[in-house]
Amino acid sequence: MTKKMKKVKVIDSMPSTGKTCWMLDHINEMDSDIKVIFITPFISETERVKEACKQRRFKLPNTRSGRGSKLRNLKDLLRNRENIAATHALFSNIDDEVIQLISDGNYMLVLDEVMNVITSLDIYKDDKLDNETTERIAAKDMKLLLENGNISIDANCKVYWIEGKEPLWYYRTLKDYIDREQVYFASDTYLFWVFPHEIFGNKIFKEIYILTYQFDYQIQSSYFKFFDIPYEKFGVTKTRKDRRCNWEFTFVSYADYLEYDFAKRKQMKELINICDSERLNEIGTRDKLNNGKGELLSKSDYDTRTPEELKDVQRKAISFFARHLGNKSSAMMWTVFKAHLPSITDKRLSKKHFVALNARATNEYRDKSGLIYLVNRFVNPFMNNLLLKRDVRIDQDMYALAEMLQWIFRSRLRNDEPIDIFIPSERMRNLLIKWLELEY
Repeated sequence: MTKKMKKVKVIDSMPSTGKTCWMLDHINEMDSDIKVIFITPFISETERVKEACKQRRFKLPNTRSGRGSKLRNLKDLLRNRENIAATHALFSNIDDEVIQLISDGNYMLVLDEVMNVITSLDIYKDDKLDNETTERIAAKDMKLLLENGNISIDANCKVYWIEGKEPLWYYRTLKDYIDREQVYFASDTYLFWVFPHEIFGNKIFKEIYILTYQFDYQIQSSYFKFFDIPYEKFGVTKTRKDRRCNWEFTFVSYADYLEYDFAKRKQMKELINICDSERLNEIGTRDKLNNGKGELLSKSDYDTRTPEELKDVQRKAISFFARHLGNKSSAMMWTVFKAHLPSITDKRLSKKHFVALNARATNEYRDKSGLIYLVNRFVNPFMNNLLLKRDVRIDQDMYALAEMLQWIFRSRLRNDEPIDIFIPSERMRNLLIKWLELEY
């Protein structure tokens, strides 16, 4: 009889509702025989885990103990069955040996925020090549390997190395990834790396938790569907326990959590002041610039804008900054696609206050009250094509909303304090308004 697949537990709750606090309390209350691997985006957060769970004596992988390699130190810690707090970046590099050590160790996994489980694969490691050049060379090399009989590609875009075909040194790294079943080539154009999905299967971890918000619309949810990995959603609510501002965090069913979520959104509606200036928003309003054709402020739109048109985006952002923030840069956070950061950066829109559009799981910007969101988000079309091979469909609007909300909640909104925000993209602005109106 086939063993029933364990469901991954997703704690799907709004940022600042206490997901991590509840999880740390839960870890402290668990049987000490159950070991924990806590994975978070930032090193600073691993220190927080260590401090909050002192009796667990969490270890943090480091290069010194690993004789120059954090991965080597991670393996040593797993052999010793230590509780471990590490970053997404390190966990993304796990190999078969790490997976076996985890399987042998009675471990529970906690993922603080989703990981980049499907991402572009750069096999060249040349800092001088831009992304576009790397993608073009990779596509050319893959077609050459296919023509020479070194590789094959199945109907789901998965790449296989033909047995007996020894790779040139240049392709050794690529072959290693292919042998681990981590390489997909979508639309004969785009090379993808995927995180080893067996990690989330039935044999590796005793239990798995993922802490995030709006998981159904994120790439890791689509990845789970692509590999038939079941998950179940729960929530955490935050209520004041006493007059001393102590909080109580409660693990609840997702249905019960939604009532709390709707109430929080009604509160957020009073705290978020969305810029409605027609003059400022015209850079992202379709009827104003392109008669409804194309998606303004998307990555492809930025790529085709002239220097003067990019300058106009900068001017509008600076105008909002001056009018709504009184040129007080310390209160501001802003974002744009990284490739176009040099075109938009100014002494007032400085890199010091730039926050990457995929920022999450950090409290570093919780004092920011003025937000400038200059992007219109879409899933990589080649990733979309890959997922469609197994009939996994992404809701582009909900994906964009989920990504934007993560960014917005880096600000002081997470403290239930008011913010002003400039979202010139008509599409993105309307998505936020509909979320606040409980239409999503």
